[in-house]
Amino acid sequence: MPVHAPIIAAFDPQSAAQAPVEFGIAASRVTQSPLTVAAVVKGHRGADPDGDAGGPLERLRLDLERRDVAADIRVIDGSTAAEGLERAMGELEPELVVVGATRRSAAGSKLIGTTAERVLHASRCPVAVVPQGYEAPPEGVRLIGVAFAPTDEGRDALHAAAALARSRRVALRAITVLDPRHAAEQSSGMLARQHRDAGPAQDVHARERLAAEAAFRQAVSETASDLDVDLDVLAQEPADGLVAAAAHVDMLVMGSRAYGPKRAVLLGSVSRQVVERSRCPVLIIPRGASEATATLLADAESAGPV
Repeated sequence: MPVHAPIIAAFDPQSAAQAPVEFGIAASRVTQSPLTVAAVVKGHRGADPDGDAGGPLERLRLDLERRDVAADIRVIDGSTAAEGLERAMGELEPELVVVGATRRSAAGSKLIGTTAERVLHASRCPVAVVPQGYEAPPEGVRLIGVAFAPTDEGRDALHAAAALARSRRVALRAITVLDPRHAAEQSSGMLARQHRDAGPAQDVHARERLAAEAAFRQAVSETASDLDVDLDVLAQEPADGLVAAAAHVDMLVMGSRAYGPKRAVLLGSVSRQVVERSRCPVLIIPRGASEATATLLADAESAGPV
């Protein structure tokens, strides 16, 4: 029997929100990787929730048993959830970490939340950020979306999404967002050309848009020619476009930059907004975490469709 790296799903005993656990269960079934539910409790050490009779950990354990879900529930000491999860990641070296997205504060600030931000920063493996209230689709993931950009991170995300779609035998939607000014300028340029008023600037923007679309189509063709792929070219603010697109897929895959010796994930402004606002889980593929990403994809491929 092959030895699989685990999947870590975060569980907050205070809120008892199970969205990350639900996604972790689905991911464990897809990859056949063991599931570890990590609950961080300040001043507590142990690997079982027996001291939590009637509490959220005990209820979680009973619920998992009732559903015949095999999971290792670990109670981890930490002054913060992020600190405990970082410790668990260092000890278990997972192939995937699942955390919950955080609601906006009362003041309306668009913050992903301290826990998710720090986990993403420390991660050496893909990280799934799951919206509050998430429930796995009854028929499972049927459509995977991927945010493509002509960068190493964008190509990594496309490769990962295509591999997941291939292993699950599901459809793939590749999404790219172009500068909204290009759309407006191209339209005005085409109209102007009819009246012989087109200027060189409009022609440049039109060519840039066509070149970007051509590069997008070529990348998809090279990576996923064997798949059922829907191409979605949007011309609007990137975060707004991706959030709107995410409402129509079961999971969105995005790349992210990395830096430093720990290969920490660095979210840009667009990816941060998407993670905060997405209605579906967002799988972040960190650049530089190729080993864990390859393991995750290989496990999904070897497990076959479920």
